[in-house]
Formats: sequence, C-alpha cells, structure tokens
Amino acid sequence: MDLILSDLSGIVILSTREQSHKRKEKQMAKTIAPTVGSQFTTAKSKVTGVVQEIVKNANGTMRIRLDVNGQDRWTTAK
Repeated sequence: MDLILSDLSGIVILSTREQSHKRKEKQMAKTIAPTVGSQFTTAKSKVTGVVQEIVKNANGTMRIRLDVNGQDRWTTAK
C-alpha cells in the first residue's frame, strides 16, 4: 500500500509495504498441521496416504511418514 502526500510544490510518495516474511507467516498460520491417522497429500507429486508418524525438525519443517497402499513413503512439509 502506498501513501501519497501532496502539496502545492509537488508530490511526495511514502511507501509502506509489508515485508515478505510477514506475509509468509500469515499464510502458514492458515495451514492445518497433519495428525497421525489423517489423510495427507504431497504437494509436488500429489500422492495421498495415511499419516503414520510426524517428526518435527529443528528448522521448523516436518518429516511425515505416510502409508501409501501398504508402502511407507516419507515427505517433508513446512
């Protein structure tokens, strides 16, 4: 959002933009964390399975073990 102030001598533009990391935090707040026993679909390959295990990493991501047709599959989610 830009705030424009003007007077008789000219126009002065003051910019007030949100920083990108604040927008990402807002988007992540809307994301629902998976739970063991729930269905989960991977973002890239669109594989769906039942969550068997969730391991939280130190960097804030999660390693998720899925049961896909009797086979284990690990994926990472933010």
